[in-house]
Amino acid sequence: MQFATSERLTFGLELELEVIDAGTGQLSPSSLSIWEELQATEHGQQFALEATQATIELNSSIHTDAVSMHEEVHARVRQLQDVAASQGLGVCGGGTHVAQFWNERVLTPSERAYKLDDRFGFLPKRFSTYGMHVHVGMPDPESALRVANVLQAHAPLFIAMAASSPFLQNGDSGFAASRPLETLVYPNGGPMPYLVDWAHFESLVQEFFNTGIADSLKDIYWDVRPKPEFGTVEVRVFDTPLRVRKAVNLAAFTRALAGLVLDGKLDLPNPRRHVTEGKVSRFLACRDGLQARLFNPVSGRWLVARDWALAISEQIVAHSPTPTDQQALEALASGIHDEEDHARMRALWRNLSPSGRLPEGSAPSGQTLAAYSAHLCGELLQAD
Repeated sequence: MQFATSERLTFGLELELEVIDAGTGQLSPSSLSIWEELQATEHGQQFALEATQATIELNSSIHTDAVSMHEEVHARVRQLQDVAASQGLGVCGGGTHVAQFWNERVLTPSERAYKLDDRFGFLPKRFSTYGMHVHVGMPDPESALRVANVLQAHAPLFIAMAASSPFLQNGDSGFAASRPLETLVYPNGGPMPYLVDWAHFESLVQEFFNTGIADSLKDIYWDVRPKPEFGTVEVRVFDTPLRVRKAVNLAAFTRALAGLVLDGKLDLPNPRRHVTEGKVSRFLACRDGLQARLFNPVSGRWLVARDWALAISEQIVAHSPTPTDQQALEALASGIHDEEDHARMRALWRNLSPSGRLPEGSAPSGQTLAAYSAHLCGELLQAD
């Protein structure tokens, strides 16, 4: 398996966005019509379809700084919103839609979607949720493995920082981030095992191929994974944030953390220990967001997620592995104590609901859902 080396610490992101019926606030199986219209434009190749038709994905170009990434992603989201609006649709962030039911999802007419349907039954429709993936360029496969191992150890923190999926199936899930729980159902999903060397990585992937459950690296749903064809490490656990600005800031944070690893400033002292602590931390991050007490395998102690994020931010400031991203990193750090996305989503629902209560499992009033979804669509480019 050849590793296509990339320029060190270049980065890009993928945003999975909800397609919303502007009149009802429900998910709309309309991504195909949006995508087809976008294909006639200059930047059409940056938009992609997913397995079901209530999702459209935006893929950024490769960037060397957060400023240029933000400018591009902002412009492409604006373009996407304009096309959607012309069709009576909206587009928003968030990791799940409050009224997502797997049996209402419509498969995209593609070979890959049909293959997933044959292989996993209802699961791809159930996994009509919305995540952000961040790619960071690596100079060689050894660096990629070293960075991937450290980033996987920080996956609970990434989950906590992006948590924005509190609702599902007309109810409050009780979690800050319910979306990252979905991959645990798959035999090829969840945390990436610690990778000893490139041969170990290849052998683990081949084991999946041999079972028939996967036939490409695209079918390995680990939280973090090397991407040899791109020459990157990919972090996949983020919920899609409510705002583009936060998405770019989180991407910059991921890249800076990878830079600390490459610069020899961050490593795992006991790489094969703390498996149980890591699993528990991942669960607690999903449940409690930045208020969670998580296990930091670098320091070997439990601490509040907010404090962990701020400690890394201070380390980034001290060593400055990605100086061009200073503004984005400062903005992310200064917002660590702000109200989290999942809490804002709950507060918004309470404010809009006639009862002032969170969804409790029965269908919400159409007026509440429409107003809630419209607000989230309007928030995507807010403060940008």
